[in-house]
Amino acid sequence: MGRGNSKYRRGAKFEWELKRMLEREGFAVVRSAGSHGVDLIAGRRGEIYAFECKSTSKERIYISRESILKLLLFSETFGARPYLALKIKRDILFIDPYLLKLEERGYPIDYTWAFSIALSFKELVGRDQS
Repeated sequence: MGRGNSKYRRGAKFEWELKRMLEREGFAVVRSAGSHGVDLIAGRRGEIYAFECKSTSKERIYISRESILKLLLFSETFGARPYLALKIKRDILFIDPYLLKLEERGYPIDYTWAFSIALSFKELVGRDQS
């Protein structure tokens, strides 16, 4: 089954953490358990987001081509704005998947580079508020 490993547990823990954070900001959030293309769907007064959540304690992570493709296809069909929600070295960042560059192993994300293109949680949830 493969669901008992620590990588999966860390990812699921981050999904629940982000779900609670978004709910505190007034979003309705649904967690999509399993591989349906997205981990969380969140909406608030017409803003709809789809999140693929990844977590790492390392400086660099590779996201699979399949993960990003599923996120983009789901988001387009659902009418949601897609984001890769990344917990990297305890920081939570939100990356527009269209900004990622595909390499042979997948989409590489480096800690320093991620900060240059990502939104913080505060930017994500406060951006459309007056």
